[in-house]
Amino acid sequence: MIKFGTDGWRGIISDDFTFHNVRLVAHGIADYIKERGEQDKGIVVGYDARLLSRQYAENCAAVLAANGVRVWIAAEILPTPALTWQVKDRQAAGGVMITASHNPAEYNGLKFKAPYGGSASPEIVAAIEKHVHRREASGESYPPIPMPQAVEWFAPQEAYLTHVKAMLDTAVLKSFHKEIMFDCMHGAAGGYAAALAGELGINLLEVRGDYNPGFGGVSPEPIQKNLDALRQAVVAHRAYSGVAVDGDGDRIGAVDENGRFINAHQIMALLIRYLVEKRGWTGGVAQSLHASGLVAKVAAKYGLPLYQTPVGFKYIAELMLSKDILIGGEEGGGVGLKNYIPERDGMLLGFLLIEMMAAYRRPLGYLLDELSAEHGRYYYGRRDLHLPEEKKQALLARLAANPPSAIGSAKVRAAACGDGCTLELANGWLIFRASGTEPLVRIYAEVDSQEALDNLLEGAMRYAEEV
Repeated sequence: MIKFGTDGWRGIISDDFTFHNVRLVAHGIADYIKERGEQDKGIVVGYDARLLSRQYAENCAAVLAANGVRVWIAAEILPTPALTWQVKDRQAAGGVMITASHNPAEYNGLKFKAPYGGSASPEIVAAIEKHVHRREASGESYPPIPMPQAVEWFAPQEAYLTHVKAMLDTAVLKSFHKEIMFDCMHGAAGGYAAALAGELGINLLEVRGDYNPGFGGVSPEPIQKNLDALRQAVVAHRAYSGVAVDGDGDRIGAVDENGRFINAHQIMALLIRYLVEKRGWTGGVAQSLHASGLVAKVAAKYGLPLYQTPVGFKYIAELMLSKDILIGGEEGGGVGLKNYIPERDGMLLGFLLIEMMAAYRRPLGYLLDELSAEHGRYYYGRRDLHLPEEKKQALLARLAANPPSAIGSAKVRAAACGDGCTLELANGWLIFRASGTEPLVRIYAEVDSQEALDNLLEGAMRYAEEV
C-alpha cells in the first residue's frame, strides 16, 4: 500500500517508486482536486536533481492534465521552496514536487504542497491517500499518457529569487565582502545560490553545485557526517564561514570559520537573537520532537513563547498559520520564518545567516561562542540504526512497556512515548524514534558535555541492538 509518511510518499527507485505507481498517485491527486471542484485553479509540478525526477514529474503532469486539471510544470530543476512559492503566487489548488528530500540517492518521492504555500496538513494527506488507496484496491492499470498540449511550462528561478531577496536586508548584505562557501550537496539548489549572490554582490563560491544524481556517494542531508566537502572548502579557502542546503533545498546546515559543524538547534538560537535584536521581530518559537536547551533559553531571554510539535514540518506549518510564530524548525535543519510562506527554505536561511554575520561583523563561530557563553553549552548528536519495520516496532514497544532505568552512565528520570520515546535525564534528554521515510530508528540526544553525549549515544546504540 502506498503510504504518505512524515513528508510525502517516498520509496526506492524501480522497487516501489515506479512510473506506474507515480501515475497511480497522480490519478488519486486528480480525484482529490476534482472532488473539491478546484481543477481550474490548477496544480504546479516540479522536480529536483534526483535520478529520473523530471520524467516522473512529466508523467504526473500528463495524468493531471488528462483528468482536466490545469497544470504548470517547471522547465528545469528547482528547489522545493521555489515550487511552493509558485503554488502560493499562482493561487493554485496545490503543488506536486518530485523529490525524496534528504534521503539517500536510491530513493525518490512525491510531496504535495497546500494552497497556502506549505506542507500539506494531515487532513489533506488523508484525503489524498483515500483516493490513492481506492485506486490501488481496484487493481486497475495506469499506462503512460502523452503530454497534453494544455500543460504550461514555466522558468522558476527569477520569481523565486526575487521572493527570497524581498526577505533580506540587501543594504546590509551589499556591505559584506568576506568569502562564503555554499554547499548545494549536488542538489536542486545548484546555481541558485551563485545567482542570488551575484545579484547581491556577495563573494560566494558554490561547493558541490554540479548535477550528480548519485550525490557523490553521500546522502544529501546537511548534518555533520555529510559535510566534509564543505568543511574542507572553508578551511582551504580560509572562508568566513560555510552554509549547506539539502538535496531539495529546504534544509540548512552550517560550519564555522574553523570547519566546526553548527547544527539546526544552534542556527535557530542564533537567528532568534538576530531577528529580535536587529530586525525587531517577535513571536513564538516552535520546535519538533524536543526543544533544545539553547533555543529554550534564548527564547526565554526575549520573552518568546515556546511550542513543541510532533515530527513533520506540516505540524509547524499548521502552527504558523494559526499563531504568531517567529521561527519554527526541526532537528534536521528544516526551519521556517514569519513574514514568509509557512515553509522550510534552506536558501533563505543560508543568506539570512550571511546577513547576520554582516550585521554583527563577526563569523558564525564567534557568534555561537558568544551565545554559549551567555546561555551555556549544549551538545547535540544523532545516530541512525538500520532496522526492518518489525524490529523498529519491537524496540519502541519495549521502550513504552518497560523503559530502561539508565542508558550508558546516565540515569533516566522519566520516560514518555508517543511520536517516538523520550527519556528525560538529569543533564538533558534522549529520544528513540522510527523514521517515517526510511528503515531506520533515529536516536537523538542533547546533554551538557561532549563526553556525556558520546557515552549516552553509545549506550543507546547498545541498548537498541540488544533489544
